[in-house]
Amino acid sequence: AGLPKLGCQLQAGKEVRFNPEDDNYDHQLSVRMACVDPTTKDELNVVEIEGQDSEGQKVKAVLATLKPSSLPSVCLGGFEITPPVVFRLRSGSGPVHISGQHLVIMEGDQSFDEDEEEEEEEEEEEETLTTAKKRPALVTQKLSVSSGIN
Repeated sequence: AGLPKLGCQLQAGKEVRFNPEDDNYDHQLSVRMACVDPTTKDELNVVEIEGQDSEGQKVKAVLATLKPSSLPSVCLGGFEITPPVVFRLRSGSGPVHISGQHLVIMEGDQSFDEDEEEEEEEEEEEETLTTAKKRPALVTQKLSVSSGIN
């Protein structure tokens, strides 16, 4: 299971398009990472992304600037954009790898989403309780080590 993964390789003079079928769902592209390939020449590789603004006008922006010797990869932290999207190298010869996830937003049964949110909240509460229980043990260990040194 899991979310569909996206992976593509950019090279000079080639574009990569992401435009899923119109299937009555909303789609988002969550871009996670950009990195150079081990075979990439030590030159500046500028990754450009082209999308649309809320009015449907084309918008271009630099997604990442990579150089194998100084910045071989960058974590984009889930940069989200609505398709259609075009990736290209504005400069450099590549290859540069882009990875991320294709998110499909389904509308419909809201009760399922609410149940899922409640389960996530319960899991977070359990994690918080577990973390809270573990912390005093760590402090106790530190104190006993300190008292053993004196």
